[in-house]
Amino acid sequence: MLGQWTTMEHTVLSTLSACLSPDPNIRTAAEQCGKELARQQPDYGQYLTHIAVTQTFPIAERQLAAVTLKQYVDAHWQNKGNAKAQGPETPEEVKANIRASIIVGIADPVKQIRVLSAYVISRIAHFDWPENWPDLFDIIMDALRGDANKVHGAMRILAEFVRDDLTDQHFQYIAPALLPELHRILSQADAYRPRDRSRALAVFRDFSAIVFMVSDQHPQAVANYLDPVLPMWMDTFQQILAHPDTPAEALPVKHEVLRTLCKLVKQFPKSMSSYIARFLEPVWKHLLHFQPRYLSELVNPPDDVDSTEDVDSDGEVLGFESLLYSLLEFVQLVARKRSFRHLFSVQPAEGMVRNAGQFLTELVDVCLTYYQITADLEEKWTSDMNQYIQDNEEDALVFNVRVAVDELMMAIITIRTQALSDGFQDETLQALTFSVQKKLQESSKAREAGDKNWWKVHEVCLLALGQSSETLVLGIRDGTLAFDLEGLFNHVVLSDMQCNECPFLQGRSLWFASQFADALPPNLITQYLGAAVQALGPAVTNAAVKISAVKALRGFCSTVDSSELVPYQAGMIQGILGLSDAASDEALGLLLETLDIIVKVNEEVTARYVNVIAKLLIHVWVRNADDFVLSEIVTDLFKTLAENKFMVMAFQEQMIPVVRGVIREENVYTTPAAAATALDFMTSLIKHAPEPLPPIYTSSIFPEIIQLLLVVDDHAILQNGQDTIKELVQRDLPGLMRWSDGSKSGMDYIIALVSKLLRPGQSESASIFVGNLITKLIQKGGDSLLPILPDLLTAVVRRLEDAKTSSFIQQLVMVFAHLFIRQTTTTLDFLASLQLQDETGLQLVLSSWCDRFTDFQGYQSIKVSAIAMSKVLRTADPRLNGVVVKGDEIVTSHKIVTRSMTQKNPTQYTMIPFPANAIKLLLVEVQHQSESRMGRPSARGSAGFEDDEGELDESWESGDEEDESWEDVAGGDPFLSGLMADGPGTFETGEYDDTDPELLNEPLYQTDLKTYLIDLFKQCVRENTAGFGPLCDQYLNETEKQNLRALTSAP
Repeated sequence: MLGQWTTMEHTVLSTLSACLSPDPNIRTAAEQCGKELARQQPDYGQYLTHIAVTQTFPIAERQLAAVTLKQYVDAHWQNKGNAKAQGPETPEEVKANIRASIIVGIADPVKQIRVLSAYVISRIAHFDWPENWPDLFDIIMDALRGDANKVHGAMRILAEFVRDDLTDQHFQYIAPALLPELHRILSQADAYRPRDRSRALAVFRDFSAIVFMVSDQHPQAVANYLDPVLPMWMDTFQQILAHPDTPAEALPVKHEVLRTLCKLVKQFPKSMSSYIARFLEPVWKHLLHFQPRYLSELVNPPDDVDSTEDVDSDGEVLGFESLLYSLLEFVQLVARKRSFRHLFSVQPAEGMVRNAGQFLTELVDVCLTYYQITADLEEKWTSDMNQYIQDNEEDALVFNVRVAVDELMMAIITIRTQALSDGFQDETLQALTFSVQKKLQESSKAREAGDKNWWKVHEVCLLALGQSSETLVLGIRDGTLAFDLEGLFNHVVLSDMQCNECPFLQGRSLWFASQFADALPPNLITQYLGAAVQALGPAVTNAAVKISAVKALRGFCSTVDSSELVPYQAGMIQGILGLSDAASDEALGLLLETLDIIVKVNEEVTARYVNVIAKLLIHVWVRNADDFVLSEIVTDLFKTLAENKFMVMAFQEQMIPVVRGVIREENVYTTPAAAATALDFMTSLIKHAPEPLPPIYTSSIFPEIIQLLLVVDDHAILQNGQDTIKELVQRDLPGLMRWSDGSKSGMDYIIALVSKLLRPGQSESASIFVGNLITKLIQKGGDSLLPILPDLLTAVVRRLEDAKTSSFIQQLVMVFAHLFIRQTTTTLDFLASLQLQDETGLQLVLSSWCDRFTDFQGYQSIKVSAIAMSKVLRTADPRLNGVVVKGDEIVTSHKIVTRSMTQKNPTQYTMIPFPANAIKLLLVEVQHQSESRMGRPSARGSAGFEDDEGELDESWESGDEEDESWEDVAGGDPFLSGLMADGPGTFETGEYDDTDPELLNEPLYQTDLKTYLIDLFKQCVRENTAGFGPLCDQYLNETEKQNLRALTSAP
């Protein structure tokens, strides 16, 4: 037995050594040998374990053995329910030996072995605990009481174990033993390494997150497992944060304390409400304490000091920026609490303007310090202008202290409460303008003293003011804010704009001027506009200034009257085009987005540059066809240019040959993204082509596109192609019907495409716009479509039987909604006569319609759907009472319903006749229209917290509302308030049909839906349409009845 063990041990060890060979051939052969051993040798994992935990073996082989063991466990430990399983499964005896042996690894003197052993143990625990490894938790607890190495290894296990495998079923056994041990490790700074203490905190935070996730189903979990331990944890947190002096090695612990505090405050506001005040002062002291260090080490470091990073024993960076993130986040959370309102706002006598609290004034001053450009950012932006562009966009992906400060400032300004409808807007602007004046004075003194970084203060002052430009100007105009904006421009901005030695400041001043364009006198607008245009030319070489000038022009074009912009438009276009030649992809996106705004200033000026702009479009599009973001920007610019009536023919002549070339079938399979975009381009060209539509579209372009769509399966190509064919039908259906290839007409080919899109096996995503195409065919086809219309509509109904997604169901239902409006009774007759497998077409269409009515998207679709349903209701057709649909949900619990809960216990509904549900749904639509007019978010189509089934996703997290938390503005009953609102509603515009010229001119499109529905209800009450009164009495709930009475009694 010993000889066999030694032989196999030698084989495994040799294989591991060969895997480390620099020779790729030896390495590849060894890796293949390892895979064969895993499949053929049942106790292979046992040998790997022995090598990994035996200290006499070479360290490199030990580490590789541990890594291989983890892979082995994933692939061979358990086949059932394991997506990574590759078989054969490890024998139970071998599993037991591995479990007993690998535990030794968490106490190994080599850190890497401890970490890898912990990973292996956590993976085994995922499969075996607690049933097949019941003593694992006791082993971990013993390790937590052991020496530093054991504690480190145990913490590594717990980091995975608590997050991935602990559930509420284990709380009563785990929490009483684990939480005190974690607290003991955290509180004994002399006995444990900072990283181990911080990991203890991280485990506690993961535990609290589990408590939060289960608290809706088990409300007692918070009271049983979290509330009792909070006092001792909070006391320790307070001790850790008591002194702002923070050695580098202590940073991880403080960071974890603050991360945990913020998480607890967000998830358990009631439990944490009594502790928040205890931490505000230490948090504030830390922010003040780190200011000098932040300035001296990160903003203005000495030239002769190389930037180095402190690392701990684990090799992790000990930077204090992460600590600052959490400090700033905590302040933001405090700002939302009513009990701390006095720190931010001083309530004056009645009729007087609110003033900024002293804390807010000091906070803004501190924020401006941390807002400054660091030396590291300056270096990155200077060497990589793409990074500069990315970091200065609103949706920047990077997160740093500057971004964290920006979030805090914006949050304080925009917090909206019942007590303060405008949040701390006025107070923050008071504090900001006061601090800006103070900082500018300090900066002037620093400049006079020879401080070369004086400009960073100017830059951040202009940034902070510019981001609040709209509210700042309003405050100055209505007298609630005293600030010399004109003096700032005359004495600071103009000077900074000429500061060539400070390009980031120079660029910021250009951008700043554009943010206040609507408040500047004409002579200053002219001056700053000219400066921005000049910055695009060869006289200015710094890329940061040029990029800022582009952003400034974007701001000017968005606010300044076009008559003032026209004299500069040619220079803007030339400057943008000049920069585009050598621009990177990131810069191209910014340039083209800005160009899209500039070309709209005056179409005649733009038309002069049609050739060069078209050439740029083609170049960027072909080169970046697979870049989704850039393709979207190019598409938007293309559509803008296609609409320009002064260059229609010239633009079409330039673009048609190129677009047709990309759409050719031989190119589609190599560049599908480009082909999909080309179809989008072609749709714009067709839409804006001169009247009558040039024959080339029906005789040459249509055959190419329709043949392509009949053979491809690419979803994007099919989606965009449906839109293109629909636009051709819109512009010249007779021409398509006249065209023939000798055997089939254009209409035959269109019907063939529709049939393909309605095939049961066809992807709903690929067919997403087929309903719009069919509707347009019916609208434009007239009597010529009558012979095939029944079969076409039957195909739509049969596809509806299997439809799953809301958007696709909407497309199919909307075909009949349009028909209901034009031919209500005929459409009802057709659907009632269509017999499906278990129901009629009428039952299927009406039930699908009712199920998804409130999910419909798009201004026009919502309106058509509501009016069509009202017309169906008005027919009082007795067949409608026989159509039974879902009514109200049967509520069995008031807890939040997760997806897994719904799978086990599907939601139940009452079943009611269609007319009753139509009344309910149309009442909902009136409320939606009312809320839209009030500017309130409507429940229609909300995708923020619900999936397609209407349940909450288990991964979504939200804190409970605290009793003292501020609420949004609420003014009386929203239904009644909205009912009395005047003016058109605001709607989601999720579809392109809003731009259809025919729809825009239809009386239906001009209908005020809210007024229409109110009139409908009044008429139904007055005439008892379709037994309206009894239906309401029997099926409406009390709230619906009250709303209906309010509607019908209003004058």
